[in-house]
Parts: sequence; structure tokens; C-alpha cells
Amino acid sequence: MALKIEAHIHLDNLRHNLECVRRLAPRSQLLAVVKADAYGHGLLPVVRTLTDTTDGFALVELEGALALRDAGYSQPVLMLEGPYQADELALYAEFELTPVLHTMWQVDALVEARLPVRLPVYIKLNTGMNRLGFNEDEFATALDRLVAADCVGQVTLMTHFADADEPSGIGQQLQRFQDMAGDRRLPVSV
Repeated sequence: MALKIEAHIHLDNLRHNLECVRRLAPRSQLLAVVKADAYGHGLLPVVRTLTDTTDGFALVELEGALALRDAGYSQPVLMLEGPYQADELALYAEFELTPVLHTMWQVDALVEARLPVRLPVYIKLNTGMNRLGFNEDEFATALDRLVAADCVGQVTLMTHFADADEPSGIGQQLQRFQDMAGDRRLPVSV
């Protein structure tokens, strides 16, 4: 006998959950993470459901971001892993996609691309996940290069809390993020 697994997706529940988050963080900008085909729920149906509740969307796949633009969605789109290849940056500029930069080659590629627009960028700081992000030694160099570049608009700092569900919580990671950000007075996203 074959095992049959079914998942029933209730899109109204997704909207309700996001509305709850909005009530808990009323002064925050909320981006709905819809990577991996909205976690298998269907990118366009989920985006259609959340578009009036979210400030924008976050993805990993360039194809998904372009599908949103092709479908007429104009909200901000944050690309969580930034470009995988330098030639993608022209598409970021054309379709107003915001890259998250986590390696020095991405910073160099953006600066050297000499894009015709000033892209807002997010710099990802490694605060403990040790998968993506700048460590303390690289961060200052990356930030200096971006601030000096003609093709870079607003710079926002971000991190990913790896231990949010652990008993220790995010305290140590948050402190490391604050220490790395210092007194730079840049917007932050967590």
C-alpha cells in the first residue's frame, strides 16, 4: 500500500498570519518571503493573496522575481542571496530588484557593473549562522566600496538569526549585529 501525503493550502490563513505580524510590528516594513515557489504553495497565488498585506517580497530565484514583474507586481523585491553571476545585475537594474550582498565578489561585481541606476542594497552580516554574510574583517571594506559607488543607493544592514528557536535565543547574535553596525546609523533589517 502506497503512502499518500496531501497538503491543503488555505491562502486566507497566510494573509491572516501576515496581518497578525503587521499588528505586532506596526512600524516595521514587512516583506513576505516567497522563495522556492512560495515554499511549494505556488508563487503567483501566494503573492496575489498577500500583495495588499505586505510591503514587498523576498526571493532567492531570479526567475521568480522576473515572473512577479511580468505579472505586473511593482512592490519592492529583495533578492535574499543577491546575484549568482555578474551579468544578472543588469536585470536587477532593469526590473528594480534589490540585492542582498554577502560576498566581496558581489560587491565588486556591482561596483564594476556601472549600472545606469542607483540600486538600494542590503549588506548581510554574519552573526553566527556562518553560511552567508560578511564577518567583521570584511564588512568595513565592503561598506566603504558600496558607499563610494555611483550605482548604489540606500544601504541597509541585515542578518539572519540562526538560533531563534533555541533556548539561548537571539541575544548573542543581536549583540554581535549591533557591535558590527556600530554607530553607522544605517537602516537595519532582521
